[in-house]
Amino acid sequence: MLEIEFQKYKKRGMGYHWGQISRDILKRNIYVVARYEIVMNLIGKEIRNKTILDVGCGDGVLSWMLFKRGAKVVGIDISKEAIGFAREKCGNKENLQFISASAYQIPFEDNSFDYVISSDVIEHLGEPVRMISETRRVWNGKGKIVITTPIKLTQEPLDRMHYWEFFEEEFEGVLKRYFKCVKIIKSHPLFWMEFQNKTFLRRTFNKFLLNILNVLFGFNPFKKRRGWRYFTLQTAVISE
Repeated sequence: MLEIEFQKYKKRGMGYHWGQISRDILKRNIYVVARYEIVMNLIGKEIRNKTILDVGCGDGVLSWMLFKRGAKVVGIDISKEAIGFAREKCGNKENLQFISASAYQIPFEDNSFDYVISSDVIEHLGEPVRMISETRRVWNGKGKIVITTPIKLTQEPLDRMHYWEFFEEEFEGVLKRYFKCVKIIKSHPLFWMEFQNKTFLRRTFNKFLLNILNVLFGFNPFKKRRGWRYFTLQTAVISE
């Protein structure tokens, strides 16, 4: 099945994810910051010497964050340019490796990793079930699998770079074909995504306002889950 070419690196520049987690209020994106923090919290801090595979690692941000906690991390991505950037950005580290490879053909043996993460990747794939099957194959069941993806809100994906998006029940149903224990966590209230992206005179002033509040006071409404009905992100937590 034909894939949609991922063009965000061409439009935003290589390494833009690093800018999204920086304290630069013009580049920071607290939606992404919250997504990364949720993944990190679900993985937990007790991962020293654990093996982790980051599927669709891009420019290496999450792989680096997990490596800093003491894990042995391998990041794979089909983009050779992204892998090259990640290697250069992170340097030569014994327990951090970046490999250009497809999520459909992960170049490792069965049961190779304690944890597998994939942050907002599956929606870019024309054959997501192949990725899920490969993820199941290389996971040894000792830790967790964490997969994030947007919640489908409209008939056609809101992002043109997304091959498709999943309704909540649909996403859970696909995963349960391969895993017994699947928990879906919803986050990132729709209200705050609309608030952040609202434009005035073609400028997103609200985004800068939220960035300032986040940098100065740690305020991040995208991490909030209580009291809201509609959300934009779903995170699958899979365990044995």
